[in-house]
Amino acid sequence: MKDRMEENRESLGIIEGDRKDYNQMFYRSISQNIDTVIFMVRADDGKVDYVFENADRILGIPAEKFYEDDKNETNEIYRKIKNLLNTERPQSRKVLELEGFNKSFGQNMWLSVICCPMTLGRDKKFLFALSNLTEERLIRRALSEAASAASQASAAKTRFLSNMSHDIRTPMNAIMGFAALAEKSLGDDKKVLDYLKKILSSGNILLDLINDVLDMSRIENGRMVIEESENSLLSIFDEIQIMVSQQMVEKDLHFHVETEVKTPYVYCDNIHLKQILMNLLSNAIKFTPAGGHIFLTLCQKEFDLEGMGCYEIRVKDTGIGMSQEFTYRVFEAFEREINSTVNKIQGTGLGMAITKAIVEMMNGMIEVHTRQGEGTEFMVTLFFRIWQGPAPDLPVPEPKEHKPDFAGMRILVTDDNELNREIASEVLTDYGFLVETAQDGQDAVNKLSASPPGYFDLILMDVQMPVMNGHQATRTIRQLKDPVLSKTVIVAMTANAFEEDRQAAMDSGMDGFVTKPIDVEQFIHALKSILDSK
Repeated sequence: MKDRMEENRESLGIIEGDRKDYNQMFYRSISQNIDTVIFMVRADDGKVDYVFENADRILGIPAEKFYEDDKNETNEIYRKIKNLLNTERPQSRKVLELEGFNKSFGQNMWLSVICCPMTLGRDKKFLFALSNLTEERLIRRALSEAASAASQASAAKTRFLSNMSHDIRTPMNAIMGFAALAEKSLGDDKKVLDYLKKILSSGNILLDLINDVLDMSRIENGRMVIEESENSLLSIFDEIQIMVSQQMVEKDLHFHVETEVKTPYVYCDNIHLKQILMNLLSNAIKFTPAGGHIFLTLCQKEFDLEGMGCYEIRVKDTGIGMSQEFTYRVFEAFEREINSTVNKIQGTGLGMAITKAIVEMMNGMIEVHTRQGEGTEFMVTLFFRIWQGPAPDLPVPEPKEHKPDFAGMRILVTDDNELNREIASEVLTDYGFLVETAQDGQDAVNKLSASPPGYFDLILMDVQMPVMNGHQATRTIRQLKDPVLSKTVIVAMTANAFEEDRQAAMDSGMDGFVTKPIDVEQFIHALKSILDSK
C-alpha cells in the first residue's frame, strides 16, 4: 500500500525526479508559517545539513550564513548559535537557553533551544529548534522593574506617611498644649502672649507641610504652570532678603547676599522663582546651627544665544551638610536623610523634589555639592528671555499703611463652618466692618435678595458648601433683576488654593479670591484693593 505522502505526490503529478523540489517546497511552506528556526546538523562532522529559511526573519541572519563558519562575523548571537550547533551533542532531548547581543536587531536577544538526536535512514543527525524569547523576556523584565519601582514608591510613601504623622502631630501637640496653657494662664498677659506666639509658629509649620503636599500633587498631576512676565531679578532678590531676614536674626545666622548681573530685567515666573529661592534658603536655615553663615548669590554667565540670558543662583551654608550617598536621593520625593540630627528637624521630604521639578519646568538645572560637617551648596542655572526695551514699569511695593478703616461698611460672611464664620467676623469687626453671616450659598442669596439695594458692600463667599455652593450662589446673584444687588462685590474665601480654583471663582463672576487659613494682613489688604478698584 502506498503511503499517504506518496499518494499526494502522485495526485499532484510529482514524479521521482521532482521529489527534491517537493521537499523544498514542503519545508519552505512550514518555515514561512512558524516562528521557530529548525537546524539539521550532521552527527559525523557537525556541519549544518539544513536550516529553515525563516532564520532571516526570526534571527536577523540569512539561512545560508550557517552553512559556512564566517570567522569575520562580529554578531554575538550568530557566533553563539554556530558554537552551539558545532558542540552540542546530547544523548537525549535537551532544552537550553541562549542569550547574546544581536547586531542585526541592535539589541540583546534570548533564544529557547531544543536539541535532540535523531536518525534519518542510515544517517545520524541532531535537530535544533530555536524560538525567540526576547519579547517575553523584555515584558517580564519590564513587569519586574515596574513591580520594583512600585515597591520602592510604596516604601517611600510609607516613609512619607510615617514622617507626616510625626511632623503633623508635633506642631499639633504644641498648638493644643500651648492653647491649654494659655487658658490656664488667663490674667498673666506675658505668658499668654508667649503661648500665642508659639501657637502661631506651630500653625505656620503645619501650613508649610500642607502646602508642600499640595504642590507635589499639582506637579505630579501636571497642573502646575509656568507663567512668564516682565520682572527685575534684583527686585526679586531684594524681596527674598526682606522675607527671610527675620528668620536669620531669630536663629542668629549671618546672611550674605551678592548680585552681579548686566541685564536684570527678564521674562520669568516670579512666583515660582521666589518659591525656588525660599525652598533653598529655608533648607539652609533649617540645617545651619546658630552662628553659621548663609550665602545667596546671583551672577550672569556668558551666553551666546541672542535675546537670552544665563543666570546662576547659588545658596550656600555652613551647616551640617549631608552624606555623599544621600546626594543621589536628595531630589527624590518623600526622601529625608536618616540621622539623629536631621530627624529632629521637621519637614515632609518634598521641598527639594518640588524645587527640582520647578527648576526643570523652567528649563533650568540644579545640582548640589556638600560635605558632612562643612555645609551644603545648591547651584541653580536658569535661562531667561531678556527684556529688550527700556526698564519695564514694574509694580512698586507699597509702603506699610496705617490700619485700614472700613467703618460703616457692611459685609455678609458666608460659610457653612461656624468657627470660620466666627474667626472672619472677629477679624472684620476689628477693622470697622458691620458683619452679618449666612450659613450656605442659598442663605446668602436669600439675605441679599431681601435687603435694600446697597445694604451690603461686600459678600465674603466660601466655595464648598451644602445646599448651594459659592459658585452657584455667585451666578444666581449675578442674575438678580435689581442691577445694584446683582453687582454686589463678591470675594471667594476658600481653602481651595490652586490657580485653577482662583480661575473657577473668577469664571463664576466673583471679584476677588483669598485663601484659608487667613493671613490677617494679606486678607485685609486684598479686601481693600478689591473695594478700592470698584
